[in-house]
Amino acid sequence: MTLYPESKCTPARAIDMLEVYGTDRIWMNSACDWGISVPLAVPRTMLEMKKRGHTANLIDKVAYQNPIAFMSQSPKFKLPV
Repeated sequence: MTLYPESKCTPARAIDMLEVYGTDRIWMNSACDWGISVPLAVPRTMLEMKKRGHTANLIDKVAYQNPIAFMSQSPKFKLPV
């Protein structure tokens, strides 16, 4: 989900979608295009998830583990050691 501060997928809407549809095979990223963008949208959304009572494991899954699982399908993807 690409997070936008004012339109489309706001942090609140993103969390609503996660609560309705689950957290499998989805992750968040911040918008950096021609519209209004907030580079810190992901960490801010993670904090909002914590305020709503989501566990640290679930937040980590959406913000870190799911992207790794997806990108690891490519043999060229390597995490820095």
